[in-house]
Amino acid sequence: MAVDNLSLQIIADALEEQMKGAYLGSPLALSPHDFALPYSLKEGDEVKKHGTFLFSLDPTNPFACYSLERYTKIIDNSSFFNNLRRLSMGKVLSVKKYPGERILTLKIEPNHNDISEVHSAYDLVLELFPNRPNVYLIGYPEERIVAVYHEHTDIEKGIFLTKNAVYQYPDPRGTLPLNLNDPEEARPYLPNATLRRLKHYVLDEGHDLKETLAKMVNSKDLYVIRKDILSFSFDDPEAKKVEVSSLYSTFVSDQKEIARYEKIKDLLKRIEKAVKTAEKKKENLGNDLKTAHDRLVYKDYGQEIYLYQAEIQKGDVLLEKDGYKIPLSPKLTVSQNANAYFHKYQKAKSAITILGDLIQKTEDEITYLQKKKMEVEDGTPRDIQELKSELLEEGYIKEKQGRNTVYKVSKKHRYEPHYVIVPEGKIGYGMNGLQNETLTFTIAKKEDLFFHVKDYPGAHVVLLEGKENPRMKELAAELAVHLSHLDNGTVMIAKIKDVKKNPNKIGLVNILRYETIVVHDIPKEDLKLFSQKSSTN
Repeated sequence: MAVDNLSLQIIADALEEQMKGAYLGSPLALSPHDFALPYSLKEGDEVKKHGTFLFSLDPTNPFACYSLERYTKIIDNSSFFNNLRRLSMGKVLSVKKYPGERILTLKIEPNHNDISEVHSAYDLVLELFPNRPNVYLIGYPEERIVAVYHEHTDIEKGIFLTKNAVYQYPDPRGTLPLNLNDPEEARPYLPNATLRRLKHYVLDEGHDLKETLAKMVNSKDLYVIRKDILSFSFDDPEAKKVEVSSLYSTFVSDQKEIARYEKIKDLLKRIEKAVKTAEKKKENLGNDLKTAHDRLVYKDYGQEIYLYQAEIQKGDVLLEKDGYKIPLSPKLTVSQNANAYFHKYQKAKSAITILGDLIQKTEDEITYLQKKKMEVEDGTPRDIQELKSELLEEGYIKEKQGRNTVYKVSKKHRYEPHYVIVPEGKIGYGMNGLQNETLTFTIAKKEDLFFHVKDYPGAHVVLLEGKENPRMKELAAELAVHLSHLDNGTVMIAKIKDVKKNPNKIGLVNILRYETIVVHDIPKEDLKLFSQKSSTN
């Protein structure tokens, strides 16, 4: 249900108190359906109030609020978002809830110092209806829609809520009366979810209806029950009292992670598509290899033809001997039939060697791409930018022009790995193939120790200092397991001199000699240590 009429009125009053007279900053896209407008209210040079106005257009939970926290933006090039930029440096004149509807209107005076500004005022209208939320930017004096989040046209019903159309508010409804005799009489004023709670509270639990209605209407507090935002708790044990300023964080526990995923999701999809393509290629190669092995019997066919050539008559199409049924071409001589099978045998024998190499390369490619997926999920912005350069070099992405351009990193760029530094020693690890190669083949010395989870994709981990300390070996092995997104596993330990580059892909290696250590679990204090992204030094 999300927000209802009564709770939205509380939110509107809080926004009016916070934002009236404030100036808006540049809009932020926080997720595909969450947006924000920073605001500040100054008196002279002193900032009296500041914060961020937020609205979520998640169909399952649309709402609006303000917050005093900071947020991470994502890239949004939609027409709707770009038109929100018109509100930058605009002054908020009022924030009002439309009577009887879950509609919020911000009246905004635009920045008249902007010579490109053609409107005298704006209304930012938020329709916070579950399943069909929408936002309209209406320009004055034309009173026409300048931008809309979702266009809505229904010719049969005469609905034309598109750009340049006139926005029409619905007919206003009255406020919830306090003198009702039956909860059912509240149906025109309450959404179904709130009405169900009211009926249960009054009819099943025996509370007084008029007293309950008064508490709902006169409440200045907000309560969240799962995804419902209400003005009354109905004594629900799950009800959580919240401030308008903490409403967004109540529903969005980690906006930074959401924004981070939005930034990397296209790259992840590209890698996942490449993995599927490689897996299909491996399957096809495997089928070809099976066919080639099946065709090795052609050697026997040729030998059988020569062995029983005296029994083969001109025009025969089949030789049945020693359990074989050997097709013959009536147009060929005995010798030609036998040699044709020997030729097919030689082709199959050569194909087995070629296909074996191709399957190995494809398996290396799948391992490589699985590592790239982990690196995208775990990497810092620097790591991912370097990774894009690597994928560009490997041919998985193409160089684009414009805002989303992917450039090759300069040849002079140093792909510095990350480090875990403790009093007992120093461990290095890479977050992309280029960092891995720099760490293993440039920074590390021949006697340093290389760690990698056995038969599983993961980062290069190198114990650079503290090689004689068992605790450092244990920590490096745990880090290798952690970077492979595992809780436990068998880790190979090799000297750097026994680690060789795999020519098939950047960052892949072949290990000539190694010993193993088994990590059964990773202590919480070590996980905390690994979660602290080190500075590169």
